[in-house]
Amino acid sequence: MIPCPSCRRHTFTARNMLYASLDGAAKCRACGKLARLDLISRWMLACMLAILLPMVLLYGNVFYSGHLFVVSLVVILCAWRLLSVIGMPILSLELVPRATCLDRRQSIMTFAVIVIAAAIMDGFMAYRIDADEAGASTQSVSAVPRPQ
Repeated sequence: MIPCPSCRRHTFTARNMLYASLDGAAKCRACGKLARLDLISRWMLACMLAILLPMVLLYGNVFYSGHLFVVSLVVILCAWRLLSVIGMPILSLELVPRATCLDRRQSIMTFAVIVIAAAIMDGFMAYRIDADEAGASTQSVSAVPRPQ
């Protein structure tokens, strides 16, 4: 458990970090204030993701497919939650400086908009990849000399 940065009670569990809103803010059960991972904790998680993401995408044969954005989005969000749960003993929290944060409904709506935008980008990339491959195959067929 991680202590709350405001009341110093050990109230934040792995479940709180797993079910935090999309911006990473979680509410303390004791004092009701919002807290999120501090800057150093966010940097550690971001560096781990920057190291792991290209490897996962390349070895998963997703890097050059038409589903790059959707898969990247899901991998990043799931890995962020998973790494924050795994790293609970060494991570620390800070108070959220503003009173407003994303609630569950706003998080779901934001996630849906991001997934739709990623699917549109993936569709565009898949169309371009297929068009390039079709153009390359027609050029290679027409370049072959015909037997007489």
